[in-house]
Amino acid sequence: MNKSAKQTIALASIFQSSALVHQLAVSGKCDSHSNKASLNSIVSNSDSIDEIFTSPEDLKIGFDSLKLILEKKTIDMHNVMIYTTALINLEKKLMKKPKLLTQISEEINLINKQEFFDIYHSNSIARLAELYKNTLGSLNPTIMVRGEQIYLSNQHTANHIRALLLAGIRAVSLWKNQGGKTWHLLLGKKKTLEYIKSLAN
Repeated sequence: MNKSAKQTIALASIFQSSALVHQLAVSGKCDSHSNKASLNSIVSNSDSIDEIFTSPEDLKIGFDSLKLILEKKTIDMHNVMIYTTALINLEKKLMKKPKLLTQISEEINLINKQEFFDIYHSNSIARLAELYKNTLGSLNPTIMVRGEQIYLSNQHTANHIRALLLAGIRAVSLWKNQGGKTWHLLLGKKKTLEYIKSLAN
């Protein structure tokens, strides 16, 4: 797999986290398969994007979202784009805070060692949410999630949103590991779209 393809997969994983957050905020639920793939990426020991996401199906929501944005079909994608940009900026700030990075890494290692809950179990999601709150939640500006108050005020949904924002930070890190840069979003549109369409075939 070439570098451009890996960058596109990693970029789709950022958009997927943002899109799943948006789904939860406006409807209280999100795509199950993509959700599991994104949450699993947090605790994966690999930094190889094609080992973390082994099938295009794992990133269906991410590829669909990225395609809509690149084709400028941006109805309902406004918040997804805002969250994605905010995640990229937040990851940049995190990289300047070695203590927070160590705290995140140590807690994820502990979560990884627990054998009694899957990562998408409500207990694991609550731990990931607490980790996000105690680390990334302390950095300004915080990511403001917009949606229906009935869902945003639900504790489990709020935890789930924070856990997916943590997955988004992991995705940004993976994207940067592949050489991803923000200006690629502007200049590499055609190549990215071609790759996404080839996956659909």
